[in-house]
Amino acid sequence: MDLDQQTLAAAFKGKAWREGMDALFDATGLAVSVMGLGTCSVIETAGHCSYCQLAVSESATAPAACFDDPLPDLAAGSIQIGCRAGLSCYVAPITHQDHQVATLVVGGFVSSTRERKRLFERLLAKGVVESEARRIVRSIPVLPRREIEALVDLARISAEETLRRECDDRTWQTRTRELEVFVGASRAFIERRGMGPDLLEAVLERGMSIVCADSGSLMLSRPGTDLLEVVAPRGPAVSKARGRMVRLGEGIAGRVALTGRGVLVSGSADPMLEHSLAPGRDIATSLSVPLVHGGETLGVINLNISDPGRRLSGADLLLIEQYAQFAAAVISNARKHEATERRMYELIQLGGIANTLGISADIEEVLQLASSLLEKAFDIDVGGLVLTGWGRDHATVVLCADVSQSDVEAILAEAAGRDVATDPFESVRFVTHRGDLAQTDACPEWNVMASELMVQGNVVGYAFIAGCGEGLFDSDDRRLLEGLGQHTALALERAAVFVRTRDDLMKTIAALSATLDATEHASPGHADRVMDYAMATGEQMGLPFEEVELLRFAGLLHDIGKTGVAEEILLKPSKLTPEERERVKLHAQIGANIVEQIDFLNAIAPVIMHHHENWDGTGYPMQLAGEDIPLLARILAVADAFDAMTSESPYQKRLSFTQAKAELRSGAGTQFDPGVVDSFLEAMDRRALAGATGLMTPRGDEPQLPA
Repeated sequence: MDLDQQTLAAAFKGKAWREGMDALFDATGLAVSVMGLGTCSVIETAGHCSYCQLAVSESATAPAACFDDPLPDLAAGSIQIGCRAGLSCYVAPITHQDHQVATLVVGGFVSSTRERKRLFERLLAKGVVESEARRIVRSIPVLPRREIEALVDLARISAEETLRRECDDRTWQTRTRELEVFVGASRAFIERRGMGPDLLEAVLERGMSIVCADSGSLMLSRPGTDLLEVVAPRGPAVSKARGRMVRLGEGIAGRVALTGRGVLVSGSADPMLEHSLAPGRDIATSLSVPLVHGGETLGVINLNISDPGRRLSGADLLLIEQYAQFAAAVISNARKHEATERRMYELIQLGGIANTLGISADIEEVLQLASSLLEKAFDIDVGGLVLTGWGRDHATVVLCADVSQSDVEAILAEAAGRDVATDPFESVRFVTHRGDLAQTDACPEWNVMASELMVQGNVVGYAFIAGCGEGLFDSDDRRLLEGLGQHTALALERAAVFVRTRDDLMKTIAALSATLDATEHASPGHADRVMDYAMATGEQMGLPFEEVELLRFAGLLHDIGKTGVAEEILLKPSKLTPEERERVKLHAQIGANIVEQIDFLNAIAPVIMHHHENWDGTGYPMQLAGEDIPLLARILAVADAFDAMTSESPYQKRLSFTQAKAELRSGAGTQFDPGVVDSFLEAMDRRALAGATGLMTPRGDEPQLPA
């Protein structure tokens, strides 16, 4: 096997070899040279005999070739031949791992005095002064053949041992360098499990350090596409390359990714190489190596060197290729780890989505929650929901970047499969806290992913996400979007069923409430007004939708227990006796017992039971005090009392709104919860400012605005 010239030169120009051969020259006068294999070029020589300097015409300062003709085959071992100066010399093969890698030349001797005489005559013929020729010839040693052969063997063995040590040293240096590279890389990567920017930057930085590159870039393939994207650039030559994409087969990097073979480019840049970030005015050498793991090309690492004098050795190229395989394994494992985390995240997200959407019983709230979840779950420019079921034609659009109106129309058209320019939605709501509709350049290519909202086999809408550019979404995004769409569809169906059921119940309960009003001395619409007051107060206090809905039914049915009180007592035109008053007080317990029998209404039983309790504990039926009284019951108590004070009855005169408010304030802390009174009055003031009466069923003689 041939060794590279650097290894041969390092071995025979080293101190140990030169000192040994110089000592041999001083002791015997023998000149030892090492020549390249198959050539007459001299790698190193330990010295020239004086005769050589006079016998050849070339300057002795340059190590000229020792032979005019190619050397014969040395497979059989060392042989004796004549050099170009006419001296006898031995040539012997220098082998490494059973292969000849160089040639040893031992010269500067004669085998007899007769040979000395011939050399003397040759020098005289060349015009050398006789005394000088005689001195030179006498300096050439006369050595027997056997002694010469022994010295040749000794020099050959020394040469092969020197070469072996140099190769071993280089092997250890290479292994040590590899170990340093991979141990250092392992330490740098071990704490970076996901595919974050820090891992990608570390992969590029380590690769650049191996070949002392001035700049470089890491490009990764986008799953499901034929695109390579620059994910980590470094250095002035490629500082603006992040996000740049090329297709497989395009430019140097694209061809490297397609073929799976590295490419080394030197010299000036070719315009066709611009996609590979290959040599330019500031780059002398560029190396592109594929990142291959498990037979799959994950990307390409590009390394650029600006110094024209810097040359990459075979060891450099081998090491960077090994590093690329190691880096590819790291990236592959990081992707798998990220995929596992993404799947766990999806499960957690879907569980959270199900819980979040499951608590809502209002279609509009479901749409708002689902659109908010889209924004949190995906890295998008635009997202949203389209609802075409239950008599609606609505779109909720979440803008996470500045987008033009035409782009929004294009996205909605692709997501919903309709031309929104000619067939617009009846209503569109924009969520713009991260982006807005703006006069921007249209995106050349939107990547839109949509999932149908299916209810009982019918499409009732679509959930969609969109981003500007190719390859933005993958199968994981598709799976998560479909999961969110399924949960949204279920939540919408549940909300629609709830609305229908609630409306039907409301009609029934409203009819029952009207019947109750007719069976006692109550002004028309009393139950409706109490319901309205109670719900307004609950909303003012920020109660959840479900609790506000409970106030709806509790307000309508708070006096249902009076069906268990004798009609002559309820319709008595005069004041009630203490006994009759106690019988009327039973209506709270009777009402609670009635609604407890209905699954849908049993949650309001405590509200009806305790809406006549007083904050100071003097109420009925159980004399509860303070926060021991259920909050909804405290709200209902204020609403019921306010409507009673502002309505005519056989027992008291109707108060004005101003008087009723004053009564509530005076009763706060004794009869009523002070916090509820404040919220009630704030709700009434807010309605007054909005121009509303605050009444669901206004009375004809009532002022249109609270005083």
